[in-house]
Amino acid sequence: MIKIAIPSKANQVDSHFGHCEYFSIVELNDQLETTRQYTMNATENCGCKSNLAQDMAAEGVSILLAGGIGQGAINKLKSANIEVLAGFSGAIEEVVERWKNKDYQLDISVCKDYYSCSH
Repeated sequence: MIKIAIPSKANQVDSHFGHCEYFSIVELNDQLETTRQYTMNATENCGCKSNLAQDMAAEGVSILLAGGIGQGAINKLKSANIEVLAGFSGAIEEVVERWKNKDYQLDISVCKDYYSCSH
């Protein structure tokens, strides 16, 4: 099973990881079929200064598909063994399909100094 986390707002990828309303968690079986989709609450300041990476790892998340994300958050997620792919936009289901089909171009615009968060 694979668990993918997607920073979300109104069932769309939120363009900035640290400002999302919630995370969509999508579970896929070995055939990459969606078996379950649910939400995980985002805490205030859910970027690099939070325990979100550890919480996601404890939830079994192994991949994060983001719009924009800072280097500090990338580092924390990677240290929790969560693969980070950025540059996504659109509806959650479409993003998962693009990931499954490897139909995406990554445009990783890393935030360098967002609210003094050493990105």
